[in-house]
Amino acid sequence: MAIAAVVALAAWPAGAQGAAGGDLWTKSGCADCHGNLAAGDGDPAYPQGPNLRRMTLARADLREVIACGRPGTDMPYHLANAYTGTACFGITGPVPNRMRKGIALTAAELDTLADFLATSVKGQARITKANCALFFGGNADDPACAQY
Repeated sequence: MAIAAVVALAAWPAGAQGAAGGDLWTKSGCADCHGNLAAGDGDPAYPQGPNLRRMTLARADLREVIACGRPGTDMPYHLANAYTGTACFGITGPVPNRMRKGIALTAAELDTLADFLATSVKGQARITKANCALFFGGNADDPACAQY
């Protein structure tokens, strides 16, 4: 079933796949720390996350960080059985101290979100209206995109 979901996503137009990634970005609460458009300007009530537009992580490493969080930081893990059932950073066992669980994502959702960030965010320092729209269901007329 997960394979079918990945195949279906691969067949979507880039805009639709990007919108799916943007929806997962919102669902997962990523904007709280990283900002609405992943530029590192999150809500001051939350820990400050880095600007993902400037990240250098490869897609596979990015997926592992989303799935497993970052031990010793405020980055939560989003894979339900991270560490305990699925190795994270080569470690299987109890979840490291101070790690918090984020919104649970399936393997297919982790892939979609990692693909979205790797293709629509990483290296995209200049935010365009079309890029902004990906974070708002593909709606370029969202008020958050008015300045672009």
